[in-house]
Amino acid sequence: MAEFSYEDVKQAWLVEKTSREFVEISEEFYQNAAKYVAQLNLELKHSEPLREELLKEELRDVFWMIQEIHLSRVLKAIDEIAQGRLPAPLLERERHTFSEIRQSLEKLYAELVSSTMTGKAGLVAPREITNVLLIMQAEVPPIVGDDLRQYGPFKRGEIVSLPRRSAELMVKHGLARKIEVKV
Repeated sequence: MAEFSYEDVKQAWLVEKTSREFVEISEEFYQNAAKYVAQLNLELKHSEPLREELLKEELRDVFWMIQEIHLSRVLKAIDEIAQGRLPAPLLERERHTFSEIRQSLEKLYAELVSSTMTGKAGLVAPREITNVLLIMQAEVPPIVGDDLRQYGPFKRGEIVSLPRRSAELMVKHGLARKIEVKV
């Protein structure tokens, strides 16, 4: 294999960015790019100031192009997946990930859209009534209930509905009396 270079990254970037279709890249592309970046970083440590600036600029360009290649591939894949297809050609790692994304999107579609189209709706179990009716035995300033909502202020003789734990505390401290409701 010939030495991987800036031109290899640039060529892959140009082809990927100018093609509407998925472009075939080698399985080793990202690995070769990583080796190239490592070479540049090594050279950067031992270079003169002018060469150092040029290498830093080259690294910035390479990072940017690699990210653009990846983003372009992801966007093309998502477009294909949204149309119910798995794009090709893919790297093995991309194939695995995009396949999982496709399955997740199909499941989401089935749960949200398909159930709507067929008129099926999941029935929600009725909420358990957790509030308790009380008759206030004293004036009480506003309180924060267990559900973190504010209740009150309360006047003596007022009938109120409070979350169970808050109601039990009111009764325990003699501030209210529980009202039993028989059904």
